[in-house]
Amino acid sequence: MLKLIGKIMLIVGIAAIAAIVLVVGFDARVTKGVPIILFTSGLLLASLGSAFVFLNAEETLRKKAAYIGRVVSAFLIVLGLVCTYLQVPGARLELMVGIFILCFFHGTLSFKNKYEKWKVYTRSNRDAFFLSTFDFIGIGFLFLGALFKIQQWPWAENMMFIGFGVVAIGTLAWNQKFKTEVVQRKEAEDKLKETLTEIENQKQKVEEKQKEIIDSIRYAKRIQESLLPTEKYIQRKLNELKSNWEKA
Repeated sequence: MLKLIGKIMLIVGIAAIAAIVLVVGFDARVTKGVPIILFTSGLLLASLGSAFVFLNAEETLRKKAAYIGRVVSAFLIVLGLVCTYLQVPGARLELMVGIFILCFFHGTLSFKNKYEKWKVYTRSNRDAFFLSTFDFIGIGFLFLGALFKIQQWPWAENMMFIGFGVVAIGTLAWNQKFKTEVVQRKEAEDKLKETLTEIENQKQKVEEKQKEIIDSIRYAKRIQESLLPTEKYIQRKLNELKSNWEKA
């Protein structure tokens, strides 16, 4: 179901981007007014839709898609910055596409990969989910704030401030969480070692008791064998009695 939703979002997003570019043109006019709202909406839908297509895929495929998204976004961001410096038309659009791919395609897949990785090490899947969400939101706000700054849009500083704050809180939360996890795991390991030591001691006591019982049985058997006549002796006496009986 999620894959189908992702495909629909991807198609709608690409259609919106294509319509804006065809109507307005691939130049600076796209970065103003209604066209930029539609263009960014299309980028958002296309990026998230692409991520949703791979979100429930196998881990190997999901990580590969995230890696490709990171490489493509890095290339577009660098190309956009260089072209912006050289004042090439359409340069800021390349930068926007790169940052949107990084934040919403690569970021969404990285969120899932991080959650799947760290939920194994936490006692609660909810903790891993919220901590991964902090990273996703914080880094997303940082890059979008940088984009707004380059594009000279309002609220750029606010977005970057929020991004720094969320990343800082997330980092502290990760450290505190895993510090607690380490302490709890160390306590659990110490308790397990104590239990294993106690089991080993009990095992040794049982083996000692078993050895004592076996030694006692063997000792009693030796005493019994020393007191009772042997089988050969009994057989010999029986034969003697039989012989005497026959002679009589």
